Amino acid sequence: MIKRCHGCGAVLQHERPELDGYIESEVQEKATICKRCFRLRFYGDYVFVKKSDEEYENILNRISQTGDLVIYMVDMFNINNSELKNVDRLLNNPMILVLTKRDLIPKSVKDSKIIDYIRGFNLDVIDIISISGEKNYNIDKLYKMILKHKKSNNVYIVGNTNAGKSSFINKMIKNYSNDKAVITTSMLPSTTLDLLEIKLNDKLTLIDSPGLIDDGNIVNSYDYTILKKALPKKEVKPRTYQIDPNHSLMIENLVQVDYVEGSRNSFTLYLSNELEVKNVGLNYNIKIYNPKKHSFVVNKGEDIVISGLGWIKIVNDGRVDVIVNEKVKVYKRDSVI
Repeated sequence: MIKRCHGCGAVLQHERPELDGYIESEVQEKATICKRCFRLRFYGDYVFVKKSDEEYENILNRISQTGDLVIYMVDMFNINNSELKNVDRLLNNPMILVLTKRDLIPKSVKDSKIIDYIRGFNLDVIDIISISGEKNYNIDKLYKMILKHKKSNNVYIVGNTNAGKSSFINKMIKNYSNDKAVITTSMLPSTTLDLLEIKLNDKLTLIDSPGLIDDGNIVNSYDYTILKKALPKKEVKPRTYQIDPNHSLMIENLVQVDYVEGSRNSFTLYLSNELEVKNVGLNYNIKIYNPKKHSFVVNKGEDIVISGLGWIKIVNDGRVDVIVNEKVKVYKRDSVI
């Protein structure tokens, strides 16, 4: 009989320590989670496992063939226009778009503003809803929505790494199931390794899938100690700086934002409250690890996004250079807020 890890979904095995699902032979009868999940859950140890694009494609094809309802989860703190445009091309299934981590966005921002922004992409989804697993916000509303639209008892959960899939499922387990087991969660990528079934009750079984890797996300470029500070854990407090040309904003040793050309301007930063920001003269002493410069002509009503870290809203037109680790993606989008 095949046993799967309750934490990541990998098939449990005791012969190949280097492969997914490894457990030591002496605990194989009673083990419910693999050694990797055990180390991650109880000791914070992390072993990166990257699945190939072909493996992800095979998993998505398996989901697509079912015709079942899909919950597509998008981190509200990391809305990527190109990702949103590809949502309705991802799968043929009926889909609910769920914006996660609502608790990180300032309370002054109305849900309807962000949802209207996303509706502007004319996505082929049944509905859009924002939630916070941390605050239990809109979880009951989403549960009722799922029961209304499900095609069978099976409902699939998909989304990028660190989109909050596992945290959402654990909240659903707590709210609607008598089974108090939890699945492995982490701010780091590739926590779930294969499809993982979680039967909540007689009406609903959630099936978690491996997070799709966004190679440009900051979580793939830094270790746990840095990410613990860089990724927000509570509502962000926007920080606004009045900037003249030839000045820089230094965000720790993670990001350097150089205001190269334009009139006096207003830069509002949406990022972790724990990160220190300094407004200094244009600084050519780059302190970023493996730096790469991204140059932008920013127009009024646009944001600059540092994938996974946050974004900068700039009021007036100007030319801006953003220096980050070479693996981190930086891009412009229409302002969300």
